[in-house]
Amino acid sequence: MPDRFYTEELIHPDSRTDPATIATLLSMVATMHRLAAAMLVLLCCCCLFLATQQQQQLQPAAGGNRASPSCIPHERDALLAFKHGVTSDPGGVLSSWRRDGRHDEQDCCRWRGVRCSNRTGHVHELRLRSTFGPDLVGQISPSLLALDHLEHLDLSGNALAGPTGRLPEFLGSLKNLKYLNLSDMPFYGGVPPQLGNLSRLQYLDLSSWIGLPSMNSMDLSWLTHIPSIQYLNLNRVHLSTVADWPRVMNMLPSLRALHLSGCSLASANQSLPHLNLTNLEELDASWNPFHHPMVTSWFWNITSLRFLDLSYTSMYGQFPDALGDMTSLQVLDLSNDYCHYGYHDDDKNMRSMITNLKNLCNLEVLNLECTLYGDIAELFRNLPRCSPNKLQELDLGSNHLTGMLPRWIGQFMSLVVLNLRWNNLNGHVPYEIGKLSNLTHLDLSINKLDGTITEEHFASARSLQYIDLSYNALKIEISSDWQPPSTLEYVSFASCQMGPLFPGWLQWNVSIAYLDISSAGIADRLPQWFSDAFSNVWFMNISNNQLNGTLPADMGSMSLLQLYLSSNKLTGQIPMLPPNITWLDLSNNLLSGLTSHSAVGSANLESLSLFSNRLTGHIPESFCKYQQLVVLDLSSIFLEGEPPLCLGVTEYMEFVALSNNSLSGKFPSSMQNLTNVHFLDLSWNKFSGRLPMWIGSLTSLRVIRLSHNKFFGSIPMNITNLSRLQYMDLNNNKISGSLPIYLSNLKFMTNVYMMGCYDGHDGIDSHLNSLSMAWKGQELNYGSIQRIVETCMMSIDLSSNNITGQITEEIVALVGLVNLNLSRNHLTGVIPKKIGEMRSLQSLDLSRNMLSGEIPATLSNLTFLSYLELSYNDLTGRIPSGVQLDTLYAEYPSMYIGNIGLCGHPLQNNCSSERHAPKQGGLGRTEEGYGIPFFYLGLGCGFVVGTWIAFGVLLFKRNWRIACFRLSDKLYDKVYVLVATWARARQTQTD
Repeated sequence: MPDRFYTEELIHPDSRTDPATIATLLSMVATMHRLAAAMLVLLCCCCLFLATQQQQQLQPAAGGNRASPSCIPHERDALLAFKHGVTSDPGGVLSSWRRDGRHDEQDCCRWRGVRCSNRTGHVHELRLRSTFGPDLVGQISPSLLALDHLEHLDLSGNALAGPTGRLPEFLGSLKNLKYLNLSDMPFYGGVPPQLGNLSRLQYLDLSSWIGLPSMNSMDLSWLTHIPSIQYLNLNRVHLSTVADWPRVMNMLPSLRALHLSGCSLASANQSLPHLNLTNLEELDASWNPFHHPMVTSWFWNITSLRFLDLSYTSMYGQFPDALGDMTSLQVLDLSNDYCHYGYHDDDKNMRSMITNLKNLCNLEVLNLECTLYGDIAELFRNLPRCSPNKLQELDLGSNHLTGMLPRWIGQFMSLVVLNLRWNNLNGHVPYEIGKLSNLTHLDLSINKLDGTITEEHFASARSLQYIDLSYNALKIEISSDWQPPSTLEYVSFASCQMGPLFPGWLQWNVSIAYLDISSAGIADRLPQWFSDAFSNVWFMNISNNQLNGTLPADMGSMSLLQLYLSSNKLTGQIPMLPPNITWLDLSNNLLSGLTSHSAVGSANLESLSLFSNRLTGHIPESFCKYQQLVVLDLSSIFLEGEPPLCLGVTEYMEFVALSNNSLSGKFPSSMQNLTNVHFLDLSWNKFSGRLPMWIGSLTSLRVIRLSHNKFFGSIPMNITNLSRLQYMDLNNNKISGSLPIYLSNLKFMTNVYMMGCYDGHDGIDSHLNSLSMAWKGQELNYGSIQRIVETCMMSIDLSSNNITGQITEEIVALVGLVNLNLSRNHLTGVIPKKIGEMRSLQSLDLSRNMLSGEIPATLSNLTFLSYLELSYNDLTGRIPSGVQLDTLYAEYPSMYIGNIGLCGHPLQNNCSSERHAPKQGGLGRTEEGYGIPFFYLGLGCGFVVGTWIAFGVLLFKRNWRIACFRLSDKLYDKVYVLVATWARARQTQTD
């Protein structure tokens, strides 16, 4: 209504309006009509556009519902032929690919993974990616060549390598391809250069995961025929022989992302006269053994880079100055691998001082692990200080950083992850670290930090989920009533001072899943709220404290998978434990009463360590239900009786320790099933009987201890089948017979391992007990079992038995032996002449045997020898000279005692002639060595000659013969009278 009136006023002006005004008004009306018409046209166009869009949405986009079938028949046949090459499709990925069925079901554009052109109906895309394991198994059919208009092909993650396992060359004939993804497929062999025919290709991914076969290429020049490629991923394609790879990549000016991780590239220090990669944004060359100074690499001038990953390339030295000018960088990873192989204290030449990174204002992730040395405050001064600061992840772990954390660390407000573990930082932790409100991950472990941690350190840490302050000299003083502002999930304060009371503030963190407060000086009982507050914890370590009292009775409601409470003062019985627990360590406590209900938990229990408690009794039959056991340690808990027969039925067992108990019976026959066992300890028990012959079938054995039992009989000869054996202790038994033959079959002992020999698959865990051995004449604790294994401590101890025979010369093949103890047996013969070849020997004890002959001169070649005991044998001859033997005699002056035939320095008795002295390294016998058989020969000849002389005199001298017979008669009469008189006297006493 108002608009109509406004129009009428314009058309019918009153009589007072002049003609000029009327003309102006009429012009305005005309203009308005034209605008209205234009708006009407525009509105119609919009409606038409929306209607068209709605109609397109109603039609199937890709493989959806279409108004009418538009699949090209020969392309449908090609897809069905491809399906025919698939031999396994358990998930039914291609179940919709059918020739029969309704008319619309035959339309290949409706099939799963197929995308067609809405205009022509040609197949443009084939998307059959498998994310979680291979969905399709078989081979890629050449029928795909019929898809002339195919632009996108994704078969990644499937097992379509076919019988040859090679990437098909015919894929290079799909000329219209723009996208090709064959990643994580089990191809091996060479990359076909025919892929260079795909001139329109923009995306190429031939990468593979670790564990899958990988391809290789000796020439990448075919890539230069694909100038339009923007994304190239060749991760784990073996390119060790391609020396000119930077030159090839430099000829791809459209390249935006280049991934060459784990390609065995030899170097990156090639020189490029002109850089064409001006569009490159991502470069991943990690896990390649470059082994050259960092500054010599060719890519530092690529200022367009946003992502640069050079981790684990073994590059070393100073960072290039050009790094500070790469202002587009968002992610930078220069972490190294030296410290992961035990070289944390490597030369500073392998590390770098931080360069100036202040201008990298876009940097979000910085990883310099195992790369740096220098002052921590100076390093932080060189980090980006832009406003706003975008740095979110900072990983400076495993470096040689020193000094104190700067108080202005709180200026990095965007930090989400801060890792400074395993450095040499000292001083206090600044309160300002609590201002990092976005911080979720804080790791300051394994440093030299001291001082006190209070609530103020976490005042504004609203996002903190992960905190690790372990292995510092920190004192944690937090009130029991304090409730942290964040939701902690990972908490580790190992070796920090938290006691003597149990930290009550932890009860408010019900979301904790990982808790390590071991060696924290806690001398308290487990609180009543223990089971409820920690109901979500799956890993708990409170070992090496002074916890007392009993274990909570309601622990069965907890979610624990791993529980370590060793080395405390816990008492009482073991209650019902969590049903899903897999690792349990209650060793070194005062627990008592091992019953059939003790340690009841999941049947999937993998590790059970109860050693050094007061449990007593028999091993319960209920233990046999643990069919997944890998580690079983029941040492020193006062067990008695025979082990249950079912105890050794698990095939996964790798560690069995039953030592220092009163177990009896024969060698447990059930243990012959432990084909994977690495450590077997039955020492200090009351086992008896013969050692079983099947012991030689336990071929995974590394350590076997059967000492201080009552085993008898000979050592099974097939014990030398234990090729991985490094420690054998059978001392203090009643074993007889001779030493095993074929000792050289103990292959592990025939090698010298200078860098250790732990292979990571031995089931030996640092939580397990220590191992004692007869070392240097006394029972010593050599350290943890893990140390025995990792340092390749090799030992044979057969002392205090009844072993006879000779020490075979073959024993010298065990050049890796560190300790050899054959003392207190009945060994005869000579000491092997080549014993000096056992150069790893540190302790040699052959005392209290019946060894004869001379001491081999080669003994002085054992430069590592620190203990030698040859006392109480029948050794003869001159003692070999040598500084090593003289030093040993000064420390152990009794090492030659009981060998009356020895002479020469350092003994007081001199040798009668220089011919008694064996020459250095001589292997032949001396004259005295041959004297013993000549002595017995002369003694026999003398007896024969003397007897015939006496008989000859009596034969030819009649008077001597008569006198001799009269003398024998008189002696006979006297003896007869004495016997008769003694017999009559005994008879009188009896009456």
